[in-house]
Amino acid sequence: MVSETHEIQRMLPKSNGNPQLTVIAMQPIDWRRNDVDNGHREARNGGFVRRWTNALMLKNSPPIENPTCVQRFRRALLCPPHGSLAYNLTKIIAIIALFLAFIAILKAEALPGGNFWGLLVVTVCAMVGEEIAKKLRLPGLLGMLVAGFLLQNVPGIRAATSITPAWSSSLRSIALVIILLRAGLGLDIVVLRRLSKSVASVAFVPSTIESCAVAVASHFILGFDWLWSFVLGYLLTAVSPAVLVPSMLALQENGLGVDKGVPTLLVAASSIENVYAIEVFSVLMSVGFATTSLTMQILQAPIEIVIGVSYGLATGVLFWFFPHNGHPSKSAYRFIILLGAGLTAVFGGNALKYSGAGPLATLIMAFIAGYEWRKSDAPSHKEVAEKLAKLWRYFQPVLFGLIGAAVSIEKIRPETVGLGIAVIFIGVLVRFFVTPFATLGANLNWKEKMFASIAWFPKATVQATLGSKVYDYTTLVLSTQTVPDPYLLRVQQIGIQMLTIAVLCIVITAPLGALGITFTQNRLLQKKKPTELEVSEREFIEEELSGGKDNMVDSLFPRNLPKKRHSEPNMRMFPDEFTFT
Repeated sequence: MVSETHEIQRMLPKSNGNPQLTVIAMQPIDWRRNDVDNGHREARNGGFVRRWTNALMLKNSPPIENPTCVQRFRRALLCPPHGSLAYNLTKIIAIIALFLAFIAILKAEALPGGNFWGLLVVTVCAMVGEEIAKKLRLPGLLGMLVAGFLLQNVPGIRAATSITPAWSSSLRSIALVIILLRAGLGLDIVVLRRLSKSVASVAFVPSTIESCAVAVASHFILGFDWLWSFVLGYLLTAVSPAVLVPSMLALQENGLGVDKGVPTLLVAASSIENVYAIEVFSVLMSVGFATTSLTMQILQAPIEIVIGVSYGLATGVLFWFFPHNGHPSKSAYRFIILLGAGLTAVFGGNALKYSGAGPLATLIMAFIAGYEWRKSDAPSHKEVAEKLAKLWRYFQPVLFGLIGAAVSIEKIRPETVGLGIAVIFIGVLVRFFVTPFATLGANLNWKEKMFASIAWFPKATVQATLGSKVYDYTTLVLSTQTVPDPYLLRVQQIGIQMLTIAVLCIVITAPLGALGITFTQNRLLQKKKPTELEVSEREFIEEELSGGKDNMVDSLFPRNLPKKRHSEPNMRMFPDEFTFT
């Protein structure tokens, strides 16, 4: 900066009128002063912004002991996003990203009025309904069902009506494959051998007698044909491991009923009973829709059993060797080929008109493959089971949302609700009184038998998966016919009634069963000092609980489960999570 002296000459008037030359000396001008002033001003402004920025950063806000609601709310808004806010924002961003991608790929199908749009709305609303139900201390499953029901029946938001029967049926079939694969992998032959007689009795006797009771009741009360009466009977008979299994682990942790092996007995029997109910339901339904001669209808069930067993054995043994144990990504490949083979069996069986063969093949395949994987590479077996459990967690809101959306007020006959509840309670009461006799070989006292009857009460997942099968099949076939088949029209009405009764069964028995187990376990079971259980039994029960972080039992009846003791030397490490069939 250069200093300069300026001389300014001015002619200033004098009083005498004579002009005088005046020289005015100016101080040097320093241009740096302006820069410094501007810098101070910017520094003041920058400090203000920096102070506010620091106040909004999570790292500058130490945790507060016993914070108030306002303090918790303020901390939740600090940056970067964290906690539940970040978790939910991540979900929203992921949904938006996927939705925009599907719009680009599917175009009209992903826009309002399309199949994908309806499916997205039902799924998201089912997830929201589940969370709201949990906040209200209600079963999360009710929230999913109610969300789907509202999206089907409330004018102005009937997004579920845009989902075609083909999409809905296919998604439910995928859910059935996941359930069967998990059930097959979860069967432990060591436990089954030790408790074979008791497990078989508890699994088959109450289920069979309840199915017969429901069949007789639905024939005379609802007017169903005998075939479809038994289809309804085996639809309603399967108990829900989603409610039962975590409760049994809690009993193990608390030492309740472990002297007689009550938790292990019920867990093993529930898996077998689910398989039995699904297979008989599938065979009876395929016979009901058979269009061949009487001879072929009689041979339908044996043919399906032969096909299912052959496919399951062949693919199960094949998966012993592929992928081999030295494969770097064997767990991922085992998951992929197991799921692919299961989907092929179920959808292929439907295409070949042998719908009962697919579920049986899927179950046997998973059991045979899982038997070898468990024996030769237990960690890989566990990883495959966890992947299926996480996949099931994503399918839960889809399945239960679609079940709720399938119930249309316009199609329901009012008398179906009352008569359906009567049929449900007839079946449940028969099961309640038969179960103690089924446990005679287990050496239980009368209190333990009573508890087994109560624990055998809740129904949920199988009913949600199979409840709409008859209605879906008839609707899909009728949509392709120019002249509707009178028989299919009549069976479609039966299918609507079956779906309504299945939903009522879930809503009534799932929460009541969870409550019954919780309130009676301390009164009816003897407590024993905690001891180390046999590894095979403990692993069998805990394996049913390995899976996704958001567990299904919380969606059925939210409560806190005791923590598993991961430090015990003989126990395999399982995440503190649960999902099951």
